[in-house]
Amino acid sequence: MAEYWDLYDENRNALGRTIKRGDAFAEGEYYVCCEIWIQNTKGEFLITQRHPDKKAGGMWEFSGGGVLAGETTKQAAVRELEEEIGISIEEEELNLVEVYKHKNYFMDIFTVKKDIDLQKLTFQPEEVVDAKWVSDEEICRMIAEKKIVWSVGMRYETYKGNLHN
Repeated sequence: MAEYWDLYDENRNALGRTIKRGDAFAEGEYYVCCEIWIQNTKGEFLITQRHPDKKAGGMWEFSGGGVLAGETTKQAAVRELEEEIGISIEEEELNLVEVYKHKNYFMDIFTVKKDIDLQKLTFQPEEVVDAKWVSDEEICRMIAEKKIVWSVGMRYETYKGNLHN
């Protein structure tokens, strides 16, 4: 099933049009996506491993994805966590850390404070093959070892100082 995204201008004003995922963007067109950094009471982060057949396959990342046409970013974050790893959260649990603008997209980066039993996760087979809790130090080591998707690591290093413990 094809995914459609709402289009926005460089100031994130809705253009009143959609684009099919995978189609080319015109100059000045943007879509919106989200990334969710789940942090437990120990301060560890939940990261997931991408399916080997995906772009950057086998690498680690935070859950997230594109905001579907008609969805809010918080609705997308709730949906993505449910789809990718089987976690149910409420929109009120999402805390906006930063809005990252790059090339043709805006990414809303959220945190969620939640203790989750890894044994209770259910992976979306074509998306995720593993998950684990890691400390900030471990994420930084994995970034240095190029085990985390480059753009994910760059955002983490740039915005982790915005986290409120």
